[in-house]
Amino acid sequence: MAPTERPWRPAAPDVSGVEPTDVCDPGDDVDVARAVWSQQRVVGVELDRPEIVDLSAEGCDFSGITTTGANMRRVRVASSRFRDCTFGGGVLQDAVLDECTSLRLSLRFSTLQRVVVTTSTMTELDLYGATLDHVLFRDCDLSGATFQNVVVKKVRLERCTLTGVGGALSLRGADVDLDDLITLGPSLAREAGLRLH
Repeated sequence: MAPTERPWRPAAPDVSGVEPTDVCDPGDDVDVARAVWSQQRVVGVELDRPEIVDLSAEGCDFSGITTTGANMRRVRVASSRFRDCTFGGGVLQDAVLDECTSLRLSLRFSTLQRVVVTTSTMTELDLYGATLDHVLFRDCDLSGATFQNVVVKKVRLERCTLTGVGGALSLRGADVDLDDLITLGPSLAREAGLRLH
């Protein structure tokens, strides 16, 4: 492996030997460490500055969650759904989201570092003002996503649908597949003030 490839690969959660557990009650300690969740539901929770480290979640349903200042590290979420969730002003490091769906997932003003999102439908994803450092979207539907005022340190978009995204010009410096320009082009033209006929 070339030395330049490492920053794209998130560190895996340290959950070896950990048995699946139930999600903690919202009244419990909001910090999560070395946990495995399978087929769990987390609905209507508000958390202030939770710390989530070494979490593996599969087949889960996250709905109506609101956090501010969350610190999430070494997180893997697969085959799960996010609906009307807001993780504002937090840090997401070393995370993988695979085969997930989301509707109105917000990471406004958050820092994403070494994050890989694959084969996921993330319509209306809100990344307003987020810092994106080694973030990869591969085979994702990002229709209607918001990228206004993002800080692009290193971003790669591969085989993604980008229809109707906002803040397309804020993606300056991102690596984008040539084929992805078919769906990104109209947003870029609109924001650049071009009149198409």
